[in-house]
Amino acid sequence: MVKGLYIHIPFCSQKCPYCDFYSLVESPVSQEEYSEAVLKEAELFTDLEIKPETLYFGGGTPSKLRPQELFKLLEGLGRVFDLSRLSEATVECNPEDYGYEEFKKLRDIGFTRVSIGVQSFTEKGLSLLGRRHTPKKAVEAVLSAKASGLTVNVDLIYGYPGQEPGDLEKELSFIEKLDPDHVSAYLLTPYEGTPLGSKILRGELKSPDEEKVRELHDLLWRGLKDLGYRRYEISNWAKEGKECRHNLLYWTMEEFIGLGVSAWGFINSERYGNVRNIKAYMEKVLSGKRPVGVRVRLSEEDRFEEWLMLRLRLRIGIPEKLVPEHLREFFEPAPEGLAIKEEFMILANEITADLMVYNSIGRR
Repeated sequence: MVKGLYIHIPFCSQKCPYCDFYSLVESPVSQEEYSEAVLKEAELFTDLEIKPETLYFGGGTPSKLRPQELFKLLEGLGRVFDLSRLSEATVECNPEDYGYEEFKKLRDIGFTRVSIGVQSFTEKGLSLLGRRHTPKKAVEAVLSAKASGLTVNVDLIYGYPGQEPGDLEKELSFIEKLDPDHVSAYLLTPYEGTPLGSKILRGELKSPDEEKVRELHDLLWRGLKDLGYRRYEISNWAKEGKECRHNLLYWTMEEFIGLGVSAWGFINSERYGNVRNIKAYMEKVLSGKRPVGVRVRLSEEDRFEEWLMLRLRLRIGIPEKLVPEHLREFFEPAPEGLAIKEEFMILANEITADLMVYNSIGRR
């Protein structure tokens, strides 16, 4: 049964230089036209048993839409799907877009959670990452969202060119003062084709070396632990009971549908991705066709490998029999077996690759 809904809102005020997601600063399609198309796409899924427990508006920048516009979308989705089981509804938001009144409206119309794209609380970090807001605006947004009664996540990026431990300590000091419910902290990935990624890959900017990244990672997880946050996934920390239920659906391979241009979904052992062109998306949806651009049917081996990769990102653990002796030093006891020790989660990709080889079909 489909338990999650993801809606992609592609509109942005500017294209951040590190971003690899599909987004548009200038769109040939209006926000109203796009919202209507998303609801038409939703109607193409009425043959499935869909009783969402979580809803997530991502982007792009969903906060480019006013709360009333998001409410129309939410109301429209409620006419198509049974939302009676919905327990979490999240909106991604830029700090400069919403204040207390907007956050309060979100809460009043049924949203429960907001993810604020702070990325950094320092001038240095914001400048390097090409963000428009100021540290002051980021603080105001977090405080306003908390005051509205919403569950608040703060998004951070670390490991950017020039970042020093002292810079990350400043980020942690803001987290201590603001006390959000949840923190997502992502190591900067220099995607080819993005302005920032291209500068790094060409050598015009230099990312922290491996030793510095480990130092930053250690400072991050130890600092958040000291502040009362529990790491439940490689890039996510939460206060007790404040984990993101929607993202947990992804990591535990539950079924979800993705609506909107470039959105991904997972149904009946098949991952699908919608087309990454808004005109093509609109044409397909308005002609009554699902706007799928990519389909990936998972074999038994594919499902196992995805399960292993995703489970290793979590802190709940994998069965001990799946961990060879030569890797045991990187693991510790967990509720469901063994999990990667926190200090080694920065090496999760390498450890996962080794485990994939050890647990290939021929060995199981």
